[in-house]
Amino acid sequence: MMSLFNDLRPLIAPHYVTNIILATLYFILKSTPHVCHWVFNSCTLEMREWEWLTFLACVIVLKNRKQANLVEYVSTACLFTKALSLVCFLNYSPAYAVLYALICIAHVMFLPKPVYQGPESIIYFRGPNLCDEIARDKRITWLIAFYVAWSPKCIDLAPVFSEISNEYNLDNLKFGKIDVSRYPNIAEKYQINTGALSRQLPTIILFQEGKETERRPIPTKRVTLKFDFTKANIIKEFKLNELYGQCKKNLPAKKKPVDKTETKKEK
Repeated sequence: MMSLFNDLRPLIAPHYVTNIILATLYFILKSTPHVCHWVFNSCTLEMREWEWLTFLACVIVLKNRKQANLVEYVSTACLFTKALSLVCFLNYSPAYAVLYALICIAHVMFLPKPVYQGPESIIYFRGPNLCDEIARDKRITWLIAFYVAWSPKCIDLAPVFSEISNEYNLDNLKFGKIDVSRYPNIAEKYQINTGALSRQLPTIILFQEGKETERRPIPTKRVTLKFDFTKANIIKEFKLNELYGQCKKNLPAKKKPVDKTETKKEK
């Protein structure tokens, strides 16, 4: 019960409440007495609209089968439902469709998706100091996110990566980020395509003993394999729970502070 409450609590935010209302607006208007007659001259869904709804349900189930939590599930469902609503409004009037599209744009601008406000343990690198820091102490394991500021996927990764860094950070397990649009030589060194159509943004690379041991997404000769940057996927693919346990065992012992009183007595 507590777990369900924790999953539902983020949906109380104004962004998600209005997003759900906006996604279902067409169907709300179509089923509201008096309003439906005034707007559509009909209060029942047409046969093809029922067919579209059935198709939409199938698409949402297929697209959401890998979602890690309820918030991501609802966000994806709302995205596809708004697309269908736009088609339905267009079916009645182009003016309705334009007005609905403008409302959707205003929603994104004035009620954006909430960003992660919690603590993080991330080092932001600037150019060559990334390579220097990785090579400086090979006992440290690094998980580095290579991103660009203009990519929606990179923006979505930011709160997830911050949360993970706060939970898994150790003295010998550290997290870093670098904007490869500002440092193209770093992108070239690690073979990350920063083009507008690139499927390698963002890229997360795991460095152990100063060398790359894992990365996501995985590039192949023909195409870069798709990767969903959810918290659960990142933890699973990089085996962060096992990695955290190993690094914790290998933490260097901290030196005990010298007791000056005892030292004086010995003298």
